[in-house]
Amino acid sequence: MIKIKIIFLVFLTFICGASVSKADDATTSTSSVVSLATPTSTTLISTSTPTTTQGSVLGLQAPAVPPIIQEINTAKSELANITLNHSLDAVYKNVSAKGGKTGKTTKVISKYNLTDKDIALAILDPSTNNIITTVGRLNVTAMTFPDPAVSVKLTRFNGVNSRFEVDQPAGGTVLALKYLISNPDSGSKAAIEAGLSPAIYVPYSQNLNSPDVIAYGQNYLNGVINTVADQLYGLPSHAIPGETITQAVPPAFIKSLVYAEHSDTASILNGNERGALDQMNILLALNGPDTYKYSVSNDGYASRGISQFVKSTYESLVQRHPEAFLNPDYVAAMQDHITSIKAMYLLLDDYAGDVRVKASQAFTASRVFDYGAASYNGGVTRVARAVSAFGNTWNEDKSGQINALSAQISNYKFQITNLKTKIKKASDKKTKTSLQSQLAAAQSSLSTSSDQLSTLQSASLKNATVNYLAKIYKVIQYFNDQQLAMK
Repeated sequence: MIKIKIIFLVFLTFICGASVSKADDATTSTSSVVSLATPTSTTLISTSTPTTTQGSVLGLQAPAVPPIIQEINTAKSELANITLNHSLDAVYKNVSAKGGKTGKTTKVISKYNLTDKDIALAILDPSTNNIITTVGRLNVTAMTFPDPAVSVKLTRFNGVNSRFEVDQPAGGTVLALKYLISNPDSGSKAAIEAGLSPAIYVPYSQNLNSPDVIAYGQNYLNGVINTVADQLYGLPSHAIPGETITQAVPPAFIKSLVYAEHSDTASILNGNERGALDQMNILLALNGPDTYKYSVSNDGYASRGISQFVKSTYESLVQRHPEAFLNPDYVAAMQDHITSIKAMYLLLDDYAGDVRVKASQAFTASRVFDYGAASYNGGVTRVARAVSAFGNTWNEDKSGQINALSAQISNYKFQITNLKTKIKKASDKKTKTSLQSQLAAAQSSLSTSSDQLSTLQSASLKNATVNYLAKIYKVIQYFNDQQLAMK
């Protein structure tokens, strides 16, 4: 059974001084991270966006702009001048002739389908340090590049973040791509044409993995988190009355939540925190404010952007929090990192506050982030039930207990069936009375176990939420360990 009791007291020691203070505002930051080794001292996170200016980022010097960034900016400029084309195929249907004359039909266009579209790549040739641009054709998820000067193979299709292997030029790297976002892909010609939008993006590539790029991406997100904390300064917390939002939920925890939202759960739980988080840092470094701009989930909810909000949730948040001055335009808001993460912060605090109301007897103020993060993944109602039912073990995996109770119930049902059969066959009163007593005991045990199972099933967190929390805790621990390594 997976146990994920949070070592929250340790993390609170790490983070307890990270709430915003106006004294910090007077210098450079509204957010700070507290080292476990020095729980009373603070290390400020720079509020500036990544530049060559040397500032403080988690106690380190702010990284200079990596040389590859200039190459990427050149690649993006070259791609901006390329026009992408597309093809539409008409779909016909038969329409009966006027007057209903038998056998007389006419073919008319019922709709159009987007069949294929161009995709342009900017490739760095390491032998000459030149950038080669090439245009290929995308049909569904298959890509072809007819240019004889390049040999490119698609290794993973993921829209603007698709991955490629470049054989020619040898050792080449895709620095950026230009892609036609399309929605819808089927319908009227006007609707399809209106839904086409060119996007320039830098897909993840292992060739772009370097310490300076990783540090640059991490610094970018630090700046965003600080800006959000600054904008939320002084707003009251729904989760802990009398405290501000950034006191109730320290900004460094929100940073961990952002990383967890876009990192692979299996990789994190299997101990590859660094690799998973570095991938996100690389994307942040290479794309900056455009990172996850075009990210829309395909799970049926169409969640968008870096905070993965659905439209209805965001719009309700805008209505509840006029004091936060959130952009009412859902798509524009999800494409803006500051607005998206501010919304994430507000929602997490709202969720934790709802848990406080629904599970008041078992609510623990030091677990506000946990409650909010769990609700962010699995919903407030189930989290509140878990807190009320299980107290301090609310976030543990209950599947072992559920399986054990299910086995008990099956065994009791088997006993009851056998006892009823024996009672029917019993010839003397004494034997029948004894069997009936055993039957009543088994039925009582079945009822008790069934009630226990019902409580467990309705109140325990789903496995996906348990793993989600475990992932977040590992991310927090990873950053905590990094802080210790600096000492």
